[in-house]
Amino acid sequence: MADPKSSKTPSKRDNDSDDGADVDDNEEQARIGARLKEAREYVGLLQEDVASALGIPRASVSALESGKRRVTGLEVRRLARIYRKPVGWLLGEEEIELTEAEPLFRAAESLSARDRDQVLRFAEFLAAAGKPAASGRAAARPPRPPTRTADGGDETGT
Repeated sequence: MADPKSSKTPSKRDNDSDDGADVDDNEEQARIGARLKEAREYVGLLQEDVASALGIPRASVSALESGKRRVTGLEVRRLARIYRKPVGWLLGEEEIELTEAEPLFRAAESLSARDRDQVLRFAEFLAAAGKPAASGRAAARPPRPPTRTADGGDETGT
């Protein structure tokens, strides 16, 4: 008996190689799944969090990330919003440059307002300390960040 795969008639998809259709669907789905997982981990979410946001079982999120389940257009749009990434990036159609500050921003997001303020003051301190001296002279000492006194107040060191 003849192999059914070898006797199949060519379809438009088989002949149309200029639109990227020659890429194996399973490989493409696996690449999309890997990007979904990377994006989820980058923002620090669990599969359970994403499943809840999408209204699907956690196992479905796992299947999306492993490339075993196709992601729908609506899911891609929702995931892009959740992960704060462009749809094109999730689909592998475009690259985005991450700024060096983005991981710091993500880490500071979960801090209290007081802790974020302290991180900001420290960052400003570091920025001031790293500026080169004007006209070749020795740099003046940068201002020290405020320290806590025994009575709980702030004391600015000089």
